[in-house]
Amino acid sequence: MLKAGQVNEVKLFCIDLVGMCYTSLGQKPDKEQMKGMAQLLYNDLITYHTNLPLDEIKFAFDKGLRNAEQGTSAFVNVRTWSVWINDYKQRAIEKRRQGRLTEYQQHQEGQKAIAMTISKAKRLK
Repeated sequence: MLKAGQVNEVKLFCIDLVGMCYTSLGQKPDKEQMKGMAQLLYNDLITYHTNLPLDEIKFAFDKGLRNAEQGTSAFVNVRTWSVWINDYKQRAIEKRRQGRLTEYQQHQEGQKAIAMTISKAKRLK
């Protein structure tokens, strides 16, 4: 069950994520369509994906938008994001079972390495 502060945070997250998807796909929905899709995503997250952190949800969307081999359409809809999230979850479960880093964990490690490199470069100037 979400706390009051988390409800607003998750709703804003959903609006931002749906908007990012539309923008990435070059689509321009009206406000009502955006609002409706964000509400559907919110309902899915609090119903089916409560155990997945928002950062990993966003990562699953980013991967889904860029990965054509998943066989999903280039539309923002419930079926598409369900495939993206469920595919990510299955891959993460398998990696954890094997004792390996998930794609998201690898991404985080890469971001840390980039940040360290930038920090070192700034110190050398």
